[in-house]
Amino acid sequence: MRRSTGVGIVVVALVLTVGGCGGGGTHENGGTAAAEATPGRSADPAGPLPEAADGRDYGACSDGACQVLVTSTADITANGTDVHVTVDGSVTFRTPGTLTNLGGQGSVAQFGSGLKVKVVAQHGKGAVLEFAVP
Repeated sequence: MRRSTGVGIVVVALVLTVGGCGGGGTHENGGTAAAEATPGRSADPAGPLPEAADGRDYGACSDGACQVLVTSTADITANGTDVHVTVDGSVTFRTPGTLTNLGGQGSVAQFGSGLKVKVVAQHGKGAVLEFAVP
């Protein structure tokens, strides 16, 4: 009997190692799914931020499509919309007509029919934001 107990322990350890402990990511629709490993990206919201495709070049957002890093505050004009961004535990967007506060990774804000912003990752006073034309 001792041999079968040892085999059972090895099987359990193998299942836990291969299956992992499971992580969750939040999608725009509010559902969750296992985090996907993507080179250069961090799935851990408390870990380092992933690289933003356009870095801190906020001018890349002028056509409404960019991915930028914001630390503390930034003024970004995207697809004709002036957006003041503040990052401090959450991400706040202020436009001439709106004030939107997002809770973190996966959150999405839409400004009229011409612009939406997704929080790719957020940690402390830094966030990687993806601007797009819907």
